[in-house]
Amino acid sequence: MTFSLFILTLVTVTHVIGASAQYGINTFAPFYQEELGLTRAQVGLFFTAFYIGMAGFSFPAGWFSDRLGVRRASFIGHVFAGTAVLFASSAGSFGWAFACFLLTGLGYSFLNPASTKGVLMWFQRQRATAMGIKQTGVPAGGVLTALVGAPLAAAFGWRAALAGMGIVNVVFGVAFWFLWREPDGMDRTAGVRTGAAANPPLPLRSLLAVSCGTALLLIGQMSLLTYLPLFLKERLAFSTVHASQWLSITQGGAVLGRVGWGTVSDRLYGGRRKVVLVLIGVISVLLCAGLSALGKGVSPFILVPLTFLGGFTMIGYQGVSYSLISEIAGQSRTGMALGLMITINALGTVVGTPTFGYIVDATGSYVIAWQALACVLALGTANIAVFVAEPRGAE
Repeated sequence: MTFSLFILTLVTVTHVIGASAQYGINTFAPFYQEELGLTRAQVGLFFTAFYIGMAGFSFPAGWFSDRLGVRRASFIGHVFAGTAVLFASSAGSFGWAFACFLLTGLGYSFLNPASTKGVLMWFQRQRATAMGIKQTGVPAGGVLTALVGAPLAAAFGWRAALAGMGIVNVVFGVAFWFLWREPDGMDRTAGVRTGAAANPPLPLRSLLAVSCGTALLLIGQMSLLTYLPLFLKERLAFSTVHASQWLSITQGGAVLGRVGWGTVSDRLYGGRRKVVLVLIGVISVLLCAGLSALGKGVSPFILVPLTFLGGFTMIGYQGVSYSLISEIAGQSRTGMALGLMITINALGTVVGTPTFGYIVDATGSYVIAWQALACVLALGTANIAVFVAEPRGAE
C-alpha cells in the first residue's frame, strides 16, 4: 500500500511538471509579447498550437503507451516536451515559437495515457479516487507556474524561466525512468497481468459514447473557465481584478471535485462510474441555469456556492471519466482508448468554447449563452446515459 501511494504521488507530479510546460505559455505572455512584437491574437495562437499538437497526436501517443509501457511513454513525453520548451526559450519570431509550442503539445500527449495506465495497473480499488488525485496535478501545475514562474521571469527574464521549465521536464523524465515500477505479475510493456485471458473485442460504441459525451461536458468546463471572469465583469459589474480573482473559487472547487467525485464513485456507488457521470451532468445543467438567472447585485451567499459548485462539478468530473474509459477498454488498451477520448474532447472544445462567446456577441446576452450551454450539457449527459454500457466489474 505504501509503494502504491508513492506511485500515485509520482504520476501526480508527472502532471504538475508537464502542466508547467503548458501553462508557461500563458504565464510568460506579458513578458515575451513586447520583445517578440506579437499581437494578442498571435499570443492566443500559441495555446492553440499546444492543443493542436496534443489533440493531433493523442491517439498515436496512446497506442505507443500501450506498446511501450508507462515508463518509456512518460520518459518520451517529458523529454520531448521539455526539449521543445527549451528551444522555445530561444525563439526570435512568432513562427519559431508556434512550432516549438506545437511540439510541446505533441510531447505532452504521452503523459495522460501513460499516467492513466499507471493508475489502472496499481489501483484495483478506489481507482476513481486515485484517478482524481492524479488529475489534480494539472491545475496544481498551473498554480505553481503562476506563483513561481512569473517571479522568476521578472528576476531573470522569460527566456531563462522558460528554459528552466524545459530542463525540469527533461530531468524529471529521467528520474521517472528510474523511479517507476510495475506491480508484481505485470508484463513490463503492455501492462497486462501475466497469464490473463485475451482481451474481448473493443466495445467501440461505448468508447465513442463516452468520448462524445465527455466532449460536450468539456465544452462546459472550458466555457466556465474562459468566460466566467467576463460574465462577472460585464453582467454583474465586477472590477477586472475582482472578476479574475473570483476564478480562484472555481479552481478550488475543481481540485476538490476531482478527488471528491472519485470518492463518491468508489465508495458511495461501489465503483460505478456511469451513474456518477450522469449525476454530474444533471447538476451541471442546473448550475448553468442558475448562472443564467444571476444579475447585478446578486448576493455573495448565492454567487460563492454557485461558482464553487461549478468548479466542483463541471471541472471535477475527469477522474471518473478517465476511470470509466480505462475500465471499458481494459488495461492493455487504456492508452489507445484515452487517446481517442482526448482527441474527440479537444475537437469539441475547439468548436464549442468559442461558440459560447459568439452567442454572447451575436445576442448581447449571457442568459442565452448559459441556457444554450445547459442544453449542450444535457445532450452530453443523455448520450452517456443511453449509449454507454458500463463493464460489470473492473479488471
